[in-house]
Amino acid sequence: MGVARRAGVGAGIVLLAVALAAVGAVTAAPSGTMLTVGLDQEPPTLDPEASPSAVTFQIIPDVTESLLYQGLDGKIQPWLASAYKVSPDGKSFTFTLRADAKFTDGTPVNAEAVKWNFDRVVNPNYKAGGSLSALSGYAGSTVVDDHTVRIDFKAPYAPFLSYAAGGTLALVSPKATQTQGSDVNLKPVGSGQYVVSEYVPKDHITLTRNADYDRKPPWSDHQGPAYVNTIVWKFIPEAGTRVTTVESGETQMISGLSLPAATLSHLATERTLRIDRNPYPGAPRIWVLNVRMAPTNDLKVRQAIEYGINRAAIADSVFKGLGTTACAPLTQQTLKTPSLCNAYPYDPKKAAQLLDEDGWKMGPNNIRQKDGKPLTLTINSINYGSGNLPEIELLQGQLLALGIDARIKSQARPPWYEDNYHCATNGPVLFLRSTDPDGLFALFDSANIGGNFNWACYSNPEVDKLLQTGRETYDPAKRSAIYRQIEKILVDQAISVPLVDEYSVWIVRSNVTGTKYNFSGYPILTDVKIGK
Repeated sequence: MGVARRAGVGAGIVLLAVALAAVGAVTAAPSGTMLTVGLDQEPPTLDPEASPSAVTFQIIPDVTESLLYQGLDGKIQPWLASAYKVSPDGKSFTFTLRADAKFTDGTPVNAEAVKWNFDRVVNPNYKAGGSLSALSGYAGSTVVDDHTVRIDFKAPYAPFLSYAAGGTLALVSPKATQTQGSDVNLKPVGSGQYVVSEYVPKDHITLTRNADYDRKPPWSDHQGPAYVNTIVWKFIPEAGTRVTTVESGETQMISGLSLPAATLSHLATERTLRIDRNPYPGAPRIWVLNVRMAPTNDLKVRQAIEYGINRAAIADSVFKGLGTTACAPLTQQTLKTPSLCNAYPYDPKKAAQLLDEDGWKMGPNNIRQKDGKPLTLTINSINYGSGNLPEIELLQGQLLALGIDARIKSQARPPWYEDNYHCATNGPVLFLRSTDPDGLFALFDSANIGGNFNWACYSNPEVDKLLQTGRETYDPAKRSAIYRQIEKILVDQAISVPLVDEYSVWIVRSNVTGTKYNFSGYPILTDVKIGK
């Protein structure tokens, strides 16, 4: 079943009105409790509209809120909006806002606030993150009245409801944000059940319970403030150290990202712990190949790489329990494409044949050469503080076996991004969380070269046209067919090497209950209780 159907978009243009869930009595939250969560990395910013990084959206759902909410079942539910409707032409979305929502600075979440946020995202003087792609084709917002806002696009825009339920379009307070300057990156002001009370770079972020919160979020089992007084997000890049903290109880929950397979298997046997695992939507962990830089500007070289990479070995040795072998630019959770899973079976002999045909002959030190030049490429690798990512080191070894000298450029987040923007390496290994197949737009539409996230630096008018058609199509079956066609082109042209369809994995102490996860697989901790 495609994401569009799960998101509640039926055939044709539909008119939808969603009633608010019944609200019960306010439940008082117990005091004196603290939850400490170990993260593998520090976010580049906490401003949801500025962030291009998934780690921001692991933290921010407890602080900021969105117009809509999308749970693990994929259904769209009301959040800051109590109802919405789509215009017959599919270009306009009208939201009726709750009358009782306020930012934590006391200002109302009203139509003006929605308009200000969306206008901010598209302002050329503002460096937006994933939010800019989510608002592609934005034509402006109209304040109909204090609690009604209409969002207009230049063309029909089927993915918008899903994006309106995502973290990239979470709302921040216009009043507070305009006085904060760069501090919005550290302490954005939202309308959620927590506020950011402390940010110590390279160490931790502290969230404090918003005692004035008196609503019932769509995922929650109660109305009113969160149960836990304080949440501390601790940055612990080294996987072994992170595991030690949750085993000892220093942390009560840790990210499973980058944990060795053997460690995860061991943790599964510990009675004091449990493992929460959910499939991620969007793009898998994927190596995008820069089609503008030699040697990956050569189709045969790219195809040889496809045949020569043992994806199953990477999934089994590095991601066992954390993911499964990927075979397309979207995860199989997002769009089932069994035919593409057979496109490039692991075949090092076929890879060698292609390189030989292309003139790359084996030379000194088992590195292929052509016209006296070695077959060398550079993989852009982000370093969170604990060295090279293991999957990239395994990639390097597999490429060396093909006669390709793959060099790892391991660097911190800011220069890693800059190299991607400037097409300065043969491509990074990345993942992209997207709640709609339209995530392919961010990755492969030519408009996003130099921005987020077309780091293959790929331009194909046919793909651009299909991506736009996918955005304008509301029928789920037709949308799925369009995105399968796009994926087939991308696979045939070997624009990326899909590696692993990842799971959202969190290791949690058994006395912690009430953890929830949204459709993106990010934790929501407002219902958490900590037992003895």
